[in-house]
Amino acid sequence: MEYSLGDSTLPAASDGREARTTDVIGVVLASAGRSQLLGEVIADLGRQTRQDFTLVLSVPDVQSLPDGPLPTGAIVVHDRGLAAQRNAGLDAIPGATHVFCFDDDAVVREDFIEQAMDFFACHPEVVGITGRVLLDGAAADAVPREEAERALAASWSTPVSRRWRESRELYGCNFGFRLGAIGGERFDGRLPLYSWLEDHDFARRLMRHGTLARVEDCVVVHRGVKSGGRMAHERLGYSQVMNPAYLHHVGSFPLWLTLRETVPRLGKNAVRSVAGPESGWRRERLRGNLRAAGDIARRRFTPERILDIPVARGA
Repeated sequence: MEYSLGDSTLPAASDGREARTTDVIGVVLASAGRSQLLGEVIADLGRQTRQDFTLVLSVPDVQSLPDGPLPTGAIVVHDRGLAAQRNAGLDAIPGATHVFCFDDDAVVREDFIEQAMDFFACHPEVVGITGRVLLDGAAADAVPREEAERALAASWSTPVSRRWRESRELYGCNFGFRLGAIGGERFDGRLPLYSWLEDHDFARRLMRHGTLARVEDCVVVHRGVKSGGRMAHERLGYSQVMNPAYLHHVGSFPLWLTLRETVPRLGKNAVRSVAGPESGWRRERLRGNLRAAGDIARRRFTPERILDIPVARGA
């Protein structure tokens, strides 16, 4: 693991307030091979109404960094795989009291961190929060940048509501947590590459230490831009079955959650692999599903075996 350190002095809050001396905020961005998207979310974070945070960019190589100078005080760390990269980011800011993680294709409203920190201050029992996702390209087609910006601009017309509800999940595109209150919990390093379900697993770990919340005033758009390892369909299919089984095996997932995360995807891959426009890549995912099922039948709970599966040409 390699660290590149800048000036880590925390800047003053952008709205003229003095930074709260008891708050030490870190923001971790894990990205790989998507330098333009990473540059966009870095620019978005530069417009946050609270600027008293240390930005950590966790990337596998320098080619994954955006062109041009990075923000003053940014820290760059190197690792590979989403869980490992987020852990490397946490290791770079051990003194942080609060940490926020955003995907590189998240478009974050300017007051997200301010609203989240105000919420944490009012709710000491809450150890982790996730925001309100206005649009989510992961559920369908990717959201264009312009559409994301329009949705966020329109969201300002809704007054601050202070509404929230308890949650059992932290959506991986946007979440924050009290680092000092979670007993040294980390993302599971045995979940390699895009680390399927790492956010669900991390949420289950945090629930051992307190309440999770979905906060309406923390607003974000998840563009859901498809690229990189997510197009390696056999590998992804392997993770779709292996990772929930592994997380059940280590005690993170109850059986009902394991089945909920596995059965619908396995069934959809099987049905849609027969015919239709998706049949080609659905067959690849089904092949990965069955490979994982075979390992599980042999009591081999090996999420890292995804690395042994060849990547199809063009993936």
